[in-house]
Amino acid sequence: MNGPCSKIQEQILDAFLEPSASQPQQALLSHIQSCPDCAAFQRDIEQQIHSLACLDQTLEGEMPDRISRCITALGQSHPAAPDHNHPKWRSFMLTHLIKISSAAVIAVAISLYALLGPERANPGFPTIIASAEAAENAWFHGQQCVYINNEITVFPTTSGQQLGFTWIPMCSMKADGQLRMDQLKLTVTADAYTVQDQAWYDPATGRFVRQLGTDQDLAFANAYDGSMVYTTAMSQSGLEIQKQMITGEFVAPDEPAKFFGLAAGLKSGLDEKSMMILDTQKDTLPDGATVHVFKVGTPDPEGRVQAYWLFRIRDDNKTIAEKEFIMQEQTQLLIRRVTTEYVDAADIQWDLRDLASREVKPSQDTRVTVSPDMVVANISVQHMIEKSDFETYMFAQAPPWCDTVKITDVLDPASPGKRMFIFTCRAEDKRHLVLVQSPTYNKMLGLLIGQGDLVYESPNGFKVIGGGRGKWMANILLQSAQHELKDPPSEDRIGFILESPEGTYPALAINGPVSDEELHYLIDSLMPAKEWLQASKTE
Repeated sequence: MNGPCSKIQEQILDAFLEPSASQPQQALLSHIQSCPDCAAFQRDIEQQIHSLACLDQTLEGEMPDRISRCITALGQSHPAAPDHNHPKWRSFMLTHLIKISSAAVIAVAISLYALLGPERANPGFPTIIASAEAAENAWFHGQQCVYINNEITVFPTTSGQQLGFTWIPMCSMKADGQLRMDQLKLTVTADAYTVQDQAWYDPATGRFVRQLGTDQDLAFANAYDGSMVYTTAMSQSGLEIQKQMITGEFVAPDEPAKFFGLAAGLKSGLDEKSMMILDTQKDTLPDGATVHVFKVGTPDPEGRVQAYWLFRIRDDNKTIAEKEFIMQEQTQLLIRRVTTEYVDAADIQWDLRDLASREVKPSQDTRVTVSPDMVVANISVQHMIEKSDFETYMFAQAPPWCDTVKITDVLDPASPGKRMFIFTCRAEDKRHLVLVQSPTYNKMLGLLIGQGDLVYESPNGFKVIGGGRGKWMANILLQSAQHELKDPPSEDRIGFILESPEGTYPALAINGPVSDEELHYLIDSLMPAKEWLQASKTE
């Protein structure tokens, strides 16, 4: 912040960043209106804070709106950017980027942990979630058709309304019998509303129907009638029912609760050894039933828990009664079991033909939508290249101490419509590796590298930043990949932010110490995915 207007620009920065500051003086406003450089400086700050607000759901409420009322931006095609090394600016950016990174990586970690769940090293170990899953599954292994009805209540939280929506993972079944991981996207409105999640399952035949929607909208349906799998989709003309003949390898789910139960699509990680359980309490439901309440989440670098789930498990039958999602101490979602009962299978239309006549049209007022393929496991490098809109990188070969590299394609929760890519390599000595490439990380991690130290600069143009909050981020990355890695994060884990030649910022975690030679070998082997793919075709 140098030049003839440096003091004025310091005052502008103070006006934005000091909540207790008084109203800008008229002399400052007059100067801004008459000075293109300072007007551009002010507008650039507004734009950067707005960009942060798009990522950080809490930021808008903390911005002093007096600024937007009393400072008018002047037109300027090339604004003069504020000095990102200025102590006040760095402090502001780091404070909110830590919030953003916490929310983003925790969302990914909880989602993947929930969708995929850790493989338990000792299946016989008595776990809370195992007991709850067993109790849930018992309903689906009787002689009669079972009907369940869950309610998802969406609350009008401050952060939710600013972002416009909230979401949870959801499962559906494909024609090959495999699980498809989807995103159930729920618009946050001024009033609370409820989504009905209903399912019918016939143990004798494996047939099922699942429907989700509000009183006004049908959001999604998935069914199997013994020979065909049916899935709904919304087109410009309205609701479409897509059907596929089952494939030869099709097998009806042997654990239907994974598809239709209250925990479907959202395993809790309620292992008694899990690091995600933060607290356990006793409580009573409105119907008088006693429950144990498990608080499940991950602290941010400051030790704060910004987002967590409360799982209420009944003491009488050990089933999950409710799941409540809380962010910044406001309940965003409450999922509860309303009905579980046996019904007559003869009354159910397993092919969704009862929906064919329904007039369901796309609308801007639709509150509930489904985005398919929230998580796609074991993708190819070609798939990653096709789905990414930024330069991605691949290891020329797997690290010597690790197994084959596996890539998972995931919706980037903090960058709607974008995809993130999670590399996992399992190691026999438990020094597992996780590398994440993500649009959100590309936006935010570059402004956090000042919290660490440059530990290596590779001949291929990569910079490696260590220290700082690397261990915390490594914990999140390793935790999100437990399904592949099989082991929890270790105490001697390490994490790095990488800066690529193209200005992207992959995040790297290793579940244990590595030598300088091992780290250098690993980073030196990174190459653009397009080049890797081309080289693999010529071999």
